[in-house]
Amino acid sequence: MGIGKRSGIPHLTPTLSAPEGGEGEGRAAADVIVVLGCKLRPGGVAGGQLRRRMALGAELYAAGTAPYLLLVGGGGPVTEAAVMRELATAAGVPDSALICETRSRNTSENAVHSARMLHEHGLRRIVLVSHAAHLFRARLLFRIAGVEIVGSAGVPPRSAIEAVAAAFYEALALPRSLARMLWLRA
Repeated sequence: MGIGKRSGIPHLTPTLSAPEGGEGEGRAAADVIVVLGCKLRPGGVAGGQLRRRMALGAELYAAGTAPYLLLVGGGGPVTEAAVMRELATAAGVPDSALICETRSRNTSENAVHSARMLHEHGLRRIVLVSHAAHLFRARLLFRIAGVEIVGSAGVPPRSAIEAVAAAFYEALALPRSLARMLWLRA
């Protein structure tokens, strides 16, 4: 992955593997871009991290990476996915290209509920978008849920302190997430 800067938002440029048989003319690299939500601020307002994830997802959509965006995240009373939908449409993504998963409350549930929705919509190949440090755990959980990941893109940390804190959090979260996956799949 290379580091790029578009629209004033730094990010990791996704490395996308070609599907079997190569990419045909006019064929997107994936069926859908899955953008994982994160905690909203009080009042259902998107924080900077969610805004950066959505900007990256919208940028990948505009580049033709996939014809759909699956916006993932529940919560309440306003869901992360509903806020993400507003951000996506404000970025120029047509509402017809948006699918929302609003039940999940954590990364394990993101993977399980997204896998079901992808199957229901006949979508298989995804590009996963999240925070860079979160991608290892998210990719693992989505693979366990049976999702084919053909690429990923991560929003990098804004500082070294944020990078260390995120790595520490992810190291602690991985065993808990794997245990949740076992419970959800039982």
